Amino acid sequence: MRRKNLFLAVFVSIIGLSACAPNIEELVQEGRNFMDSENYPEAIKSFNKVLEHEPYNYDALNAKGVALLRLGNVEESVETLSEAINADTTNYKAFFNRGNAYRMLEKDQEAMLDYDYAIELQPDVVDLYLNRGAILYKYQEFDRALFDFEFALNIQPNSPLVLLNKGKAELRINNPEDAIYSFNKVIELQHENGEAHYWLGLAEIARNNIGEGCSALFTAQSLGVEGIDPVIGENCMQ
Repeated sequence: MRRKNLFLAVFVSIIGLSACAPNIEELVQEGRNFMDSENYPEAIKSFNKVLEHEPYNYDALNAKGVALLRLGNVEESVETLSEAINADTTNYKAFFNRGNAYRMLEKDQEAMLDYDYAIELQPDVVDLYLNRGAILYKYQEFDRALFDFEFALNIQPNSPLVLLNKGKAELRINNPEDAIYSFNKVIELQHENGEAHYWLGLAEIARNNIGEGCSALFTAQSLGVEGIDPVIGENCMQ
């Protein structure tokens, strides 16, 4: 009888402990919900609760790193995302997010390495090629940047952002014909895209099509593109 009572007491104790233990998946989802509503401080609190019980929970570490990045705590974000990578080196997301954090710190070489590794793990994510291409473009490696933008376009053929970046790289390698095609595709998809009209104007002027170029520049000006007046003054005023 005593053994039975002892077993019952232990059983009840286990049930009690289970009832008090947090539901990790629910806490992670709670944090994600806060992220969706841009309440990043509360999201971090939810993820910290997860990490108190599971210090190497990848989802919580990765999401917390993103929340810290959104709050501008970039150095802490890098540290947290590095912990996520240590917890799971087979998931591309923390590499991608840490790469973005490194870009904000202007540590472009570190960002490139993270994007390279993320692409090896998950080669079908458009943003990976866009972000890596943006770094290459920044350092005037336009051919390599164009390769990344073309690869991204194969994944997402009607992306205005990819087409715009592709056109800019094409113009930089003195291929205005292809650039014009890319910018016109952007305008076809997003007629109010002032940046596309601006770059189309530059590409047309590069081909000595002054009338078409100035028309595109005036459209860009009407759409609120800033800093365009000197370009118009130089190319379009008699």
